[in-house]
Amino acid sequence: MQSDLSTPLQPQVLAFREFITGLFYALDEAGVRFCVLRNYEGFPAINLGGDLDLLIAPSDLPYAIRALRSIQGIRITGYSERSWVAHAFVEGVSPEPNIHALQVDFLWLLSWKGNAYLPTETILDASILRQAEDLSFRVPLPVHEAAISLFASLLVGGWLKEKYFPEVQRTFANDKSGTIAALSPQFGPKISMRLVESVIDGDRGEILGCIKPLRISLTMRSLLRKPLRSAWAVTQYLAREITVRFSPGSVETVRILASDGRGEAIIEDLLPMLYASAKTIERSNTDQLALFERALREEAQADGFNRLTRSDFFVSIVKVLRWLLKEWWGQFVGKKNLTLRICEDCYHNLLIDPKNYWYRGPKWFARFVGELLPTPDLWILLDPAGDGAASKNHELSTAKIDVQVDAYRSFVKTRKSYIILNASKPLTSVTEDTYLAIIDILAQRAAKQLRRRFDAFADSA
Repeated sequence: MQSDLSTPLQPQVLAFREFITGLFYALDEAGVRFCVLRNYEGFPAINLGGDLDLLIAPSDLPYAIRALRSIQGIRITGYSERSWVAHAFVEGVSPEPNIHALQVDFLWLLSWKGNAYLPTETILDASILRQAEDLSFRVPLPVHEAAISLFASLLVGGWLKEKYFPEVQRTFANDKSGTIAALSPQFGPKISMRLVESVIDGDRGEILGCIKPLRISLTMRSLLRKPLRSAWAVTQYLAREITVRFSPGSVETVRILASDGRGEAIIEDLLPMLYASAKTIERSNTDQLALFERALREEAQADGFNRLTRSDFFVSIVKVLRWLLKEWWGQFVGKKNLTLRICEDCYHNLLIDPKNYWYRGPKWFARFVGELLPTPDLWILLDPAGDGAASKNHELSTAKIDVQVDAYRSFVKTRKSYIILNASKPLTSVTEDTYLAIIDILAQRAAKQLRRRFDAFADSA
């Protein structure tokens, strides 16, 4: 995407009621058998959870995604698959005031490390019809729903989620024998009874003490029953997790260039606006460069501004290299799937005006390191367009600001994907334009990914 001083159009936002009605209708029309796993008590007006969890058969995933994409007025801004779930991040939905996106998860395997703790077909077959005003949908049996709510944190994460515990406790107490019978095929009657009784008693220490025996029993019983299938499921799970956690492909990066110092304020306002547009929305640790600049400034003030020492020279080089390594480290380690990183790009100030940013190393070296940095998915230049730029940066003369702005324009136009926005407007308007530019690039990338993943299926269907 290449653009100059353009403003994306503001799309309409669907109310949650309208979205959920359209989605359920589209799924029914596509013949997708599904049930809502939890947090449906406020339907159709309110979504009580942070996302929407729908259980489907694994063979129905292409039809479910097609149904989701058929809803008018929404855009999928992110899509990722794991061995048990497909995450779709949908923009254009307002589940809460001031929220413009919703995460929709299609699950086909309720498992730990690839081993199912409740069979999908069993849950779907036993699901019950629920009516909420004029909306009809299916939900799990109370026993199944309670077990899912408990195991989602206890078995998978190793901790107890208190939000769901009172309802889980009531359900287990109301149907103790039914709960034990539902869990026994996967875990065995002994550990199932121990878990159910500890939940009914509210003994949290005993509940946490069940985690290891539950995991061992589930793994061993799966291996003994279907050794090849179980081993393959675990392998798929591990391979997918490694890909997610150590591949740069699950990171989307947006760098914002602002010569007038507005980038930081805009990013602060952007983060809540982008909620649910990706799995994780984070501000990249770009303050490393600010800390670097401050350290060099203090050293320069101590030694005298006009005196360049060998120490200044090597400190500049070492700190820039350290920042480069941290940027690449963040691409591979310590992230979730999908991660959207928003950062104000300060680094290229070193190329435009090295002395002003207290960089004491060679300019060619800074330029070389700049070429080695991870390539962002989108550059956004906030162009002051000559309106009031001098008043926003009192440290620089008007002539220097003009040089900076021209340098930014020249730089960003060499990038593969960029957009130039008019930053002379009020801050709120500039933030909205920036938000829409980010959503546009995310939607374009997600659309390409979905075409690669599902269009071959559509052609053969």
